[in-house]
Amino acid sequence: MQRVYAVVKEEIVHLIDDRAKVTKITRSQWISNAIDSFLHLPGDDKITQGDNKITLGDDRVTQEVTTLKAQWEKAIAQADHLRGDLQVKEGELAQLKTDAELKWRETSQLRSEVTQVKRELENVRSKADDLLAELDIKRNEAEQARSSSEALQKDLAHYQDTVRIKDEHISFLESTVHQALEKLPKSLPPSQEEAKKKGWWKFWR
Repeated sequence: MQRVYAVVKEEIVHLIDDRAKVTKITRSQWISNAIDSFLHLPGDDKITQGDNKITLGDDRVTQEVTTLKAQWEKAIAQADHLRGDLQVKEGELAQLKTDAELKWRETSQLRSEVTQVKRELENVRSKADDLLAELDIKRNEAEQARSSSEALQKDLAHYQDTVRIKDEHISFLESTVHQALEKLPKSLPPSQEEAKKKGWWKFWR
């Protein structure tokens, strides 16, 4: 057996002695009995059953830990699978970005070409407007020339009528003079041309 020493208050020592006297035992026996009774309190059997429950609880915890570990490993596998999918998606995204950049460049090139075509079209429209304006001027000039030509044709017709009338008048006068000459007596001197032709000019001088 071993001795156990403890420091207690003086009032407690007096109480222990009083209790020991009542039970007719010594102080050390009372203290030993008190320690033994404290170590074997009512409900110790429940504590033992609790130990069994704790053991069963440990088994459940172990099972739950195993289940959680399996779920964790499954989650890790899913994470790895998702990581692989993510890498594939990142590759596809990079390809889409490359395609988008290519499309953007092509679109920019097409926009530049469309802008150039629009400028050329504006230049052509401007030239067409100039040509239309010039055509209108030419049409006006042609109309003026047609009007002038019609006026000249009218003047020409008038002049032709005038000349025709004058020719008729001259023909009438020539006919009248010819008839008058035929009615004149033969004794009249010949004309200068006739005198020169027949050599009579000396005679009639």
